Amino acid sequence: MNRRRSARIFAGLGLSLALAGCSDSGDGLPRVAVTGKVTVEGEPLARGAITFRPDGAGAESSGAVEGGAFTIPSADGPTPGKYKVSVTETIERAEADKLNNFTLQPQTKPSKTIIGGPLEAEVKAEGDNAFTLDFPRVDASKGSKSKAR
Repeated sequence: MNRRRSARIFAGLGLSLALAGCSDSGDGLPRVAVTGKVTVEGEPLARGAITFRPDGAGAESSGAVEGGAFTIPSADGPTPGKYKVSVTETIERAEADKLNNFTLQPQTKPSKTIIGGPLEAEVKAEGDNAFTLDFPRVDASKGSKSKAR
């Protein structure tokens, strides 16, 4: 009976330490949460990824975009400062198997650079870090810049 109790205590302690480790990036930087909406020429980005790259000192951060929205929690978020924000679009497509004449399950494949950017954004130490980012769709050889709202 005493061994079972010790095992439960150690298991609980181990779980607590594991959860505590998940709540912080561990780098000691003052990271903040960022949220927002991502559109491409006014239409919500169905699926993709967003990346905040520091324009100078700071910590790079990225997260998933689903249904035109993103949330990066403070544990994974950027540090306060100016950033270049870019997105990549994930395209799902079904491919036909030419030899067997049937359709495979949709495969997720990142697009080529068809979304313009990067956009500029400033992440604040306090307050609301909610961004509305509207990216232009451009050819891979072209680029554009504008500011986040």
